[in-house]
Amino acid sequence: MDQTRRYNPPLNKHPERTPGPRILLSRSHRPRSFAIALLFSASLFILVACIGDLDPDGGWAAPVVSGDHVYLGAKDGRITRLDLNDNGRFDGAWGFPALGVDTLGPIYGTPRIDGDRVIAAAYDCDGLDCSATIFGVSVETGQEIWRFERKTQVVGAVAVTGDTVLFGTAQIDDEFDNDPGPGFTDAEGYLYALDISNPATPTVSWRFATTDSVWGTPVVSDEVVYFGDLDGVFHAVSLGGESGNAGDELWSFYAEGAIVAEPLVLNGKIYFGDFSDNFYALDIATREAAGPGSNPPGAGEWSFSSDGWFWATPLVYENTLYVGTLNGKFYALNPDTGAEIWANPGEIIGQIVGRAAVITERNGGDAVAVPSGKDNIGVFNLANGNELNGFATDGGVKASLLVDDGFLYAHTTDDQVIKFNTADRNRLSCIEAETGAAC
Repeated sequence: MDQTRRYNPPLNKHPERTPGPRILLSRSHRPRSFAIALLFSASLFILVACIGDLDPDGGWAAPVVSGDHVYLGAKDGRITRLDLNDNGRFDGAWGFPALGVDTLGPIYGTPRIDGDRVIAAAYDCDGLDCSATIFGVSVETGQEIWRFERKTQVVGAVAVTGDTVLFGTAQIDDEFDNDPGPGFTDAEGYLYALDISNPATPTVSWRFATTDSVWGTPVVSDEVVYFGDLDGVFHAVSLGGESGNAGDELWSFYAEGAIVAEPLVLNGKIYFGDFSDNFYALDIATREAAGPGSNPPGAGEWSFSSDGWFWATPLVYENTLYVGTLNGKFYALNPDTGAEIWANPGEIIGQIVGRAAVITERNGGDAVAVPSGKDNIGVFNLANGNELNGFATDGGVKASLLVDDGFLYAHTTDDQVIKFNTADRNRLSCIEAETGAAC
């Protein structure tokens, strides 16, 4: 029995833009122009330089702390870890796969630690022939527990809730999917719900079909999974229980550009940006009342017009929202109204893809550290955006930053993991993520 749920898009769904912070209202719609689509494709080629018909490159997975270890998704697709009980040294006895064994392909999304297992997604391509693998690894032994394969691309990280793993894909190759289901024959992407309760046979519980690839990371909150796609549609899909039947769409919102950012769900609102220079705040109660397929007037909702595309996940700290663009601009916004509090006066050299992190200064005050896709990590005063001394990485950082116990960990595009003291910015160590060798 086909377990595919389907999204049925309206015609001309993309709303008109108005500049600056604004309240979301019912708006007229316009079709996406060929010129915008061409610009989008060209810009993505430059930005990613590895997704599509080129080999993936990796190096975007953030370090993640769990218990006494910091886990790393290396550029080549190997998962390794640092031992915090041993001064953060590389744990050479643990890693998947073992050194010298072929990996499953580069990892873009940050691995998830769920109890006694590490869960991640990898993919590799030979020209246009791409293979993705979702897999689980034992925290104790570093050995593979299970794997699930599809002929596709998986760019975002997985989300895990209980024994269900959720992940987005591009179009599925005919080898696995020669009939996406009656009434829907042109699915360009999916959100998968994978049941891993029996590690020997991971099975698809359901999948939700979309009109374009799902590159972003899904987020789960209150029995609902939220995610966007490259067609600019933001979806809320039920996971079952009180929210409805698992796999059914609860509502959707039509942004003005492609959505690849991992959304932030906080205090009844959802925050995310798109590839049309817009950042949005949606009210969950308003959207649930409206149901699927509409952009209603939104009480308490807003959008902010910037000078660049949004890929990074936003950060909210002490009632201020912080987020950066691919143009290198970093903003502090009021999360209730979308009003700009400050923006960095200059531009960070390089695209902001990863999420920023709050750090503690030597004087006990707080600042915000911002990764740069080209060189070094910028640091800004939380109150006014003034630039402070940064962290010297001597390479790009597209992964989100990890701050833990007074230390900042950065995974660079050169596949180095650098540990800094947050108070004085001193570099304490640098290792190769795959092997643990000193930089």
